Amino acid sequence: MPPFLRLFFLCLALIVAETAQAASATVIGYHRFDGHRSSMSMPMDVFEAHLKYLKEHANVVSMDEFAGYIKRRESFPPRTVVITIDDGWSSVMQAFELLKKYDLPFTLFLPMAYMANPNSRITLSAAQIEQLKTWPKVTFADHSFSHSPRLQVDKHASREAYLAFLRTDLAASRKRFHEIFGYYPKYYAYPYGLGNDVFGSLLAENGYDLMFVTGYRPFDGSVNPHAIPRLGGHAVSVQKLKEIVETY
Repeated sequence: MPPFLRLFFLCLALIVAETAQAASATVIGYHRFDGHRSSMSMPMDVFEAHLKYLKEHANVVSMDEFAGYIKRRESFPPRTVVITIDDGWSSVMQAFELLKKYDLPFTLFLPMAYMANPNSRITLSAAQIEQLKTWPKVTFADHSFSHSPRLQVDKHASREAYLAFLRTDLAASRKRFHEIFGYYPKYYAYPYGLGNDVFGSLLAENGYDLMFVTGYRPFDGSVNPHAIPRLGGHAVSVQKLKEIVETY
């Protein structure tokens, strides 16, 4: 092969490799689907429009598949998306019907004090959780026990007091999660979307693989897996979602 052709193919290979390494994924975070009751809620017709676009134009993967790419240090296929829903509000069941309709995997981040709790009528009941368990494409994950503001470091007088509270909350969350699901979670979304090194280290010590924050940027190899940002699904139109997914 002539030298100039060898140089051409070498350059081409480098360009392809660089492009592959730059491939990223979009993690979307939703919350409620009950209209005007919360600034983080979204109408069901908009949510369905999101799902229709994602089904037709994106590569929607489960949380385990997403984690697998990260563990293997592989680049993501183009337009890779992960769907997550936080807080375990009962309106999740409306979203669930649409996710089944479009046959899409999703992850529920659940604050365990409120799950299957007969004293909480606006969060997922035991019967609803059992119904969700029948869908093989749902991943259950941790969102703390209490969802308390005290999970933030600035609510404590010392690092030791903060760490003690984190440990107590995490132990309670893991215990309740195991009671309901029969296994321990691998993924954690920080309440209020705010994590830190102390919190992340404690979670890693307890077997969590990935942790999630708010404040969107696409996930690639340069992003800390203990602080994966998510796009607020309630805040974007279908057109904006399209622009984000197709840009990265």
